[in-house]
Amino acid sequence: MISTKRILIGAVLAIVAITTVLLFTGSRNMAANFSRIIKNSSPKTPEQIYTILFEKPLDSCVIINNTKDQVVPILDCCIWMEIELCPAELKRIIQRKKYEVSAYNHQDSLNITNTFPDRPSWWTPEILSDSIFKVRYSVNSQKVQTLFFGSDSSRIFLCDMAL
Repeated sequence: MISTKRILIGAVLAIVAITTVLLFTGSRNMAANFSRIIKNSSPKTPEQIYTILFEKPLDSCVIINNTKDQVVPILDCCIWMEIELCPAELKRIIQRKKYEVSAYNHQDSLNITNTFPDRPSWWTPEILSDSIFKVRYSVNSQKVQTLFFGSDSSRIFLCDMAL
């Protein structure tokens, strides 16, 4: 006859063995998934970022001066861009979505732009002109896209934030 003590020891050893196998397999899968996420999150070129956000421009009037990509979406708050463009291209961009439009004078613009966290040093919409326009588009408060431009419509500063 098998004693209760032997059955109990056998059951404990079986649980320990199964748990070890599951933990080992799970940690290997997690490492592989993390590796895949990092590999697929490589920085994009400025042109790729622009095309993802706005599709291809109508003509060659777009010059991307500065960008900072959101490489890892949860860790990096935003895509930042400074772009020179023609007024027709800005009009095309704004007509793609239902943006909320606000206008500010130069003195108020610094207060508005200071509300953006972790902005790069070159991201300075307050230098645009005496009148600064802000257009904002939000998707369920999870994704917020904000553009700033001056009255001449030749330069925009973008913050595309995924919350």
